[in-house]
Order: sequence, then C-alpha cells, then structure tokens
Amino acid sequence: MQPQRSSAAALVHRGDCALYPVDGGFLTREEVVIALAEPDIEACQICRPETGLQPQ
Repeated sequence: MQPQRSSAAALVHRGDCALYPVDGGFLTREEVVIALAEPDIEACQICRPETGLQPQ
C-alpha cells in the first residue's frame, strides 16, 4: 500500500505494480478488501488490484 500524500488518497497496488515497488510485506486479500472500503484509500488505476478480488 502506498501511503497517503498531502492531497491524494492512499493507494493499494498489486505486488508487481511498476508504479510502486513493494518495500516490506504484502497485504492479505481480506486486508485489501477492508482497506478499499475506507474512504481515504483507493485502488491504483494502472494495476487495478480490485480485479483480483472476485469472490472465490
């Protein structure tokens, strides 16, 4: 997850997104679902991590 910056929301990325390299650990599916439900957290419009969150 990319931290929130001054006027931009925090962003959730896929682990292989070229826009934000992973620096630490990965979030679980459940953690991503919870994060994306928050008003100040958005999905990256380039790697679109929400597409991998279809019900299993």
